[in-house]
Amino acid sequence: MNYMSTQTVKGAPGHFRIGEGILKELEPLLSELKVQKIHIVCGKKAWNAVSTYLPEKITNSPISSFTFIEGHCTLEKVESISNQLSVNSVDAVIGIGGGTALDTAKASAINAGIKSILIPSIASTCAAWTPLSVFYDQNGVFTHYTEFPLANTLVLIEPAVIALAPVKYLRAGIGDTLAKYYEAEALISAFFKNQELPVWLKVSRFSASICRDVLLQDATAAIQSTSEGSVSDELVRVIEAIIMTGGMVGGFGGKAGRVAGAHSIHNGLTEANQAKNFLHGELVAYGTLVQLALENKEQELLRLSSYYHEWGLPVNLKDLNIDPENKTLLEAIIKKATLPQESIHFMDITISKDALLSAISKVENLTFSRVN
Repeated sequence: MNYMSTQTVKGAPGHFRIGEGILKELEPLLSELKVQKIHIVCGKKAWNAVSTYLPEKITNSPISSFTFIEGHCTLEKVESISNQLSVNSVDAVIGIGGGTALDTAKASAINAGIKSILIPSIASTCAAWTPLSVFYDQNGVFTHYTEFPLANTLVLIEPAVIALAPVKYLRAGIGDTLAKYYEAEALISAFFKNQELPVWLKVSRFSASICRDVLLQDATAAIQSTSEGSVSDELVRVIEAIIMTGGMVGGFGGKAGRVAGAHSIHNGLTEANQAKNFLHGELVAYGTLVQLALENKEQELLRLSSYYHEWGLPVNLKDLNIDPENKTLLEAIIKKATLPQESIHFMDITISKDALLSAISKVENLTFSRVN
């Protein structure tokens, strides 16, 4: 089978650094990259969280050098910023914040043909690493994602910023990143059945297994650190797993390292107003359990739900404020999750509405013991 026998690898940003005080080194790093004129794209909360760690030269930038982001990453917003960058002959965009600010910064930099420097303020996704942006319409409805031809120029992480962010973001990052392992396994077994894997995909698969192993070992201690607002070795490893190895799974694996059942379940759950206040990674985490039920991997389903219970991730619909007896809502969720274009159909099992309903019921009826 020649499916994806060739693959464009976008495995890593040009330069990645994590560590205490790393943001103070921004000036020499910009100088190394021949960057003189910058434009900062960030959320207001993220700026408040990060600015004290930045060199004064950056924090004293003229107000015209800032775009404070609200709402979602939209094509209109990106076009407006990239026009501004070109008119002002800016050399680099510095994106500071979560997925929305980073995705907007990346897309604006690509449009303007300039460098992108990304400073995540939370560890809820691998957005800082991955050369793609997720786009929404003005109402916050997902429209598409665009993969970029170039890697991000520079990614810098100050662990103290992540440690002081609300713990729910780290939890969501753990849920989203664990899904990468289970989704990649499903995709690889579907696309490369009984075949020796190409080397780029072995790198992707190994990265996915590092995600799983680090998170299962260190997530409990990392959540504890963030609850206390302190940096620990476990927290640093979890941040690296979410942002670095999480990004490498898709960066090396392409379509075989991206989304399968868990993300389709997430998309289905967006039909429920009850789930609107939950973060992407929390919904994906529940989706992973349903995917495992679909695959009849009951031991792994029990093991994972047990960890979720420990970490405070959703283990059933009630945890997402959804009534499992609400047949109309359940039908709407299942219908959206099984649309013909959904990634759930990449899996090597026949997906029907009944099969998905049965998997959801299996997860609802789960009884598990706490992780020791």
